[in-house]
Amino acid sequence: MTGLPQPGPSRQGNYSLGRLALATAYWLRPQRVRHFPGLVAGLVGDRLVPPAPVPDVSRIRTSPPGFAGLADDLSTPVVLEAMARGFYPQGHWGAMKWWSPPDRAIMDLASVHIAKRFRRTMRGSDMRMAFDTDFAGVIDGCAAPRDSSRPHLTWITPRARALYTRLHAEGHAHSLEIFDAENNLVGGLFGVTIGPVFSALSMFHTIDNASKFAIVSLYHHLADAGFNAVDHQIMSPWVQALGGTVLPRIEYAALLARPGQTTLGTGQWSAKFTLDETAGWSPETA
Repeated sequence: MTGLPQPGPSRQGNYSLGRLALATAYWLRPQRVRHFPGLVAGLVGDRLVPPAPVPDVSRIRTSPPGFAGLADDLSTPVVLEAMARGFYPQGHWGAMKWWSPPDRAIMDLASVHIAKRFRRTMRGSDMRMAFDTDFAGVIDGCAAPRDSSRPHLTWITPRARALYTRLHAEGHAHSLEIFDAENNLVGGLFGVTIGPVFSALSMFHTIDNASKFAIVSLYHHLADAGFNAVDHQIMSPWVQALGGTVLPRIEYAALLARPGQTTLGTGQWSAKFTLDETAGWSPETA
């Protein structure tokens, strides 16, 4: 999978209008519509009085929860410093925005628990994993519609894709790929390193278990390299089953500030363990 077709110049206007319509519908859903005025007020305020490029806790609003204003400066130093403070840039349309949610889904890499049944599934698979061999394919897979019969809105806009592709080229963002026996990309994830924490930003799969294999392989490699935790932003049933927990914002900030050294630095990563080897891994015996 080498990437999805992007809209050409003649379609760009309709593409942008369609994204705007979907983004507006997203914020007008019953569970979000009460926060829409706060979002608009925050955006207008930041246009009138531009804030400092790197956000801090003083900019976090309660409505929408975790919203911290415009992310106009997406230079590498600003993005990395903001993420080290617990923020990430995201937006479904227009300018990206800074977010720092009240709670964060975290996997402490010393607490990963892999069920015996899933270990057998990994051992019996003919899939393989790799690092940083097809970042474009992974980010496009994450952005692709899950169900072609329904309207699709992704936060991986062209602006976000350009940002994380640049961070990957600079050695800060990484992808993990899952390939089938015919060497087709069938799943994967990508994220950014923040000291001894890896922020996993999105994942996808086109066949069963591919994204699960990606997550467990990521945990194994990161734990072996000395990382402390993986930030998943929002808890999923699979991460929870593996032992994931939810931390309040202040505890997540403390996690980011915890000292630690890793053997995986900037630059391209490479796979050290096969799926079969990961199937036999346990943090407590590593």
